[in-house]
Amino acid sequence: MDNIDTDKGLNDFLPIQDWFNEMHEKNTSQKVRAVMKNKGNSGIPLTTNPPFGYKKDENDKSKWIIDEPAAKIIKRIFTLFIQGSTPSQIAKKFTEEGIMNPTEYHQSLGMKTQNPLSEVKHYWYPITVTKILDRQEYIGDTINFRYTTRSFKDKTKIKLPKDQGKIFKNTHEAIIDEETWNTAQRLRDNKQRPTRTGKISIFSGHLFCRDCGAKLYYCTANNFTPDKDFYRCSNYKNNSTKSCTSHNIKDYILKELVLDNIKQVISYISSYEDLFIKEKLENSLEEQRKEDISNKKLLSQYEKRVKDIDNLIQHIYEDNISGKITDDRFATLSLNYEREQKDLKEKNCHLANTIDKTKQQELDLTTFIDYTEIKELTPEIVNELIDKIYVYQQTKLNGKKYQQIDIYYTGVGIIAIPLTEYELENGFQQSIKNIKTA
Repeated sequence: MDNIDTDKGLNDFLPIQDWFNEMHEKNTSQKVRAVMKNKGNSGIPLTTNPPFGYKKDENDKSKWIIDEPAAKIIKRIFTLFIQGSTPSQIAKKFTEEGIMNPTEYHQSLGMKTQNPLSEVKHYWYPITVTKILDRQEYIGDTINFRYTTRSFKDKTKIKLPKDQGKIFKNTHEAIIDEETWNTAQRLRDNKQRPTRTGKISIFSGHLFCRDCGAKLYYCTANNFTPDKDFYRCSNYKNNSTKSCTSHNIKDYILKELVLDNIKQVISYISSYEDLFIKEKLENSLEEQRKEDISNKKLLSQYEKRVKDIDNLIQHIYEDNISGKITDDRFATLSLNYEREQKDLKEKNCHLANTIDKTKQQELDLTTFIDYTEIKELTPEIVNELIDKIYVYQQTKLNGKKYQQIDIYYTGVGIIAIPLTEYELENGFQQSIKNIKTA
């Protein structure tokens, strides 16, 4: 367009012209970034297309509404996952059932998609299921500033750290309730692969060693005999120095104990709900008060150190001017102080937000109350009710072996209920008692 032909030689003004063009592009990029930043800070979604399960409101394109056909698939994914299915198993199931994947579904609606269609019709990749399980938008939140680009010259997408993103709560109707989403995230954090025999424990990601805190491995027999399956401390299995003991416990014994304890907990809560709420609320408030005192103490220390660093920087500046320290030394010291100060200011901001957000909250017992009668322990029940289980090493007393487990229920706290002793045949009389709940 500028009538430049390299065969006829280059114009002396061309480099300057190119520089002006580049500055114009850079300036335009900065303006676009500023507009996007203001838009993102206001809580308006920055994504071009809503995530699978939502669509744009025809009356207001900045708002999302639920796309019912896709939302049913989202709900089913979360349900199957909490019931114990892995993302690979869910993807395989949907492929076999011929359910359209997100790319196919969006293209069927005439939308442009970033990903091309799969060569296999209705094929679901496990990573697709995983990304759906990780998206916080499904509980009604908007998350902006997840990604950025290197520059106006390089459009490569870069994923930003989570602390650089901005979350806006309850900006649209939720497909998944927050409790279900939190349960799914706990399972994602403690994901475990099936054993070589193909078995998956219903306690996957919930069992920990009481002594070293490591996870317990699920060990299964090739002949699929249920009474041979057991759990063992991962440090005992992997560490040649044997820094921890085995903490063995049979799978079928653990299932019986946990099932019986859950029944007693539900019965106890149903009978003494008001008393239970009062007790737990008092404990919760006491913990919050202790946490607030600790946070305020730290905040005071950090603020004092920030002021001290300002004085130190001023002193080394004066020493540099007077010739007491060299320029290189001054540059090194000032850089270290500034880094420390920046880190402290970030910690101050986090602590201040934590203190502001601390408030009295009612305990949510609806999950327990919904389970009025449980006959069998399922992955869904375990994942919804139990946070973690600590297993102690067996001890011997009067020729009998005893073992203690601590059950930590999700969002409830300690529930101490007297339990009867169990003597279960396992080549010897094994009594398991003192099952605590927390």
